[in-house]
This record gives sequence, structure tokens and C-alpha cells, in this order.
Amino acid sequence: MKDKLKKITDITIQDLLQHEIILPSIYFESFDKNAKKLSIDVKDAKFKSEVNSVLIDELKHINNYMKKSIENIDLLSDATTDAQQAIKDKDEHKLKMINSSIGEMKNEINALKHLIYLDPLTKTYNRRWIYNHALDNEGMFKTNGLLLFINLTDCDYLTEKYGNQLTDNVILYITKFISEKFRNENLDFNIARYSNHQFVLFIVEETSENMIPFIKNIRRELANTTLKSKSGLMFKTSFNFGLRPYEETEKFQDTLERTATLSIQEKESEQ
Repeated sequence: MKDKLKKITDITIQDLLQHEIILPSIYFESFDKNAKKLSIDVKDAKFKSEVNSVLIDELKHINNYMKKSIENIDLLSDATTDAQQAIKDKDEHKLKMINSSIGEMKNEINALKHLIYLDPLTKTYNRRWIYNHALDNEGMFKTNGLLLFINLTDCDYLTEKYGNQLTDNVILYITKFISEKFRNENLDFNIARYSNHQFVLFIVEETSENMIPFIKNIRRELANTTLKSKSGLMFKTSFNFGLRPYEETEKFQDTLERTATLSIQEKESEQ
């Protein structure tokens, strides 16, 4: 049920992107319409029960995160007090032990961050990371750079015909392929899963001049790749790529929409 809810949410968000203001009534109307497409009646008692179960699981997850965060804050506070005393006493051995303890806390905090900001399937960043790290409180970019929008356009078809497992494997393959290509070129970038089958890359480059041939090569290579499932099924996948520069204080949502439109236009021009 959680996967279905996530899918309905992703589709609903995509439907409402063009709205400057999204009222709760508009959101729920769109959510209900998309739920029905997946044969889900949001007014059904069983659905409500399953949603409650999902919400309880999410609350448990949040509570565990908060509990661990508070524990780490308490430990850090104790370590600071102990360090101050060790400095007074010139106790080098104790300082080394405190330093080791702080290192362990740092690792645990990083692990907690991963729980919050990483997509569980691809291990790329999620939409929460975009709005909490890549953008300011007004939803604007914090720096200049390039935005690469990738839309895997046949994911719904693959899911309907072959199931979620195959679609997940395709998404995994493509994200790993693209990330590896960028790392091999020593490019500074962050990749985030924006929705079920859409990804955005934040590239630390201020001009698209050098990036366009590189992106075209990736797109060409993927288009010519025949994928094979564990059952022996051979197929190719379809996708759109759009690349656009962005500037500091520019609205992310506006840039994303323009980049998505550009990706469709570029796909059509190739046909």
C-alpha cells in the first residue's frame, strides 16, 4: 500500500506543478482522481485502515529518528563537558577517547541523515533532500549551475506489463549508469529522485557548452542499450533528457517545468 500511495502522490504532484497556489481541495480532488486510475477508492473503509497503518509505520520511523537524534545530542553534550575537564586536567588519553566517541556519533548522525534524505531503492537523494538542501526556504536555488531532468517515460507501461520488480531494476540500472558516467568525468553533481520515474541532477557547472556533447553521448548510449531481465526478456527503455542552466535565487519549480518541456521538445525533434 505504501508504494501505491507514493505513486499516487507523485502523479498528483506532477499534475499540480503548473498551479501557483495549491489549495487542499484541489490536491485531494486530483489525488482522488489518480487513486481511481489505480482502482483505489479513497472513501473505502479498507483503504482508510491501510492508510492508517502506513501512517503509524511512518510515525514510528519519525519517532525512532527523533529518539536517536536526542540521544546523540545528549552524548555530544556529555562529551563536550568531559572534553573541557580533560583539557583542564591535560589528560591526553581521555581526550583521545572523547575524540573517538565523537567520531562514532558523527557516523551515526550521517546514517540518520541517510534515512531521511536517501531514496530507499536507488540510494540517490530524494525530493525531501532537494527542498531541504539544494534550495532555500523560498524554493530558490542557492547557487548557479545546470539542471538535468531525466524522465523514464515508459515506466508505467513496464510496470503494467511486467510488474514492479522489472521497473525497479530499470530505474536502478539507469541511475547507476548515469552516476558512473558523471563520476568518471570527475564532475561535481548531486542526483535526486524527484518522483517515481523522474530524476534531477544538480551539476556544478555554469555553462552548458561543455555538457551538451557529454549528455548527448549518455543519451545515445542508453538509447542503444538492450536490457535483459532475469527471465530472459529483452527490451529497450524510453526516456527524455532536458538540460538547462539555473541561477542563484531562481525558482526551482519554474526551472524544472521549463527543463521538462525542453526534454519533450528535444525528444520530438529526434523522431
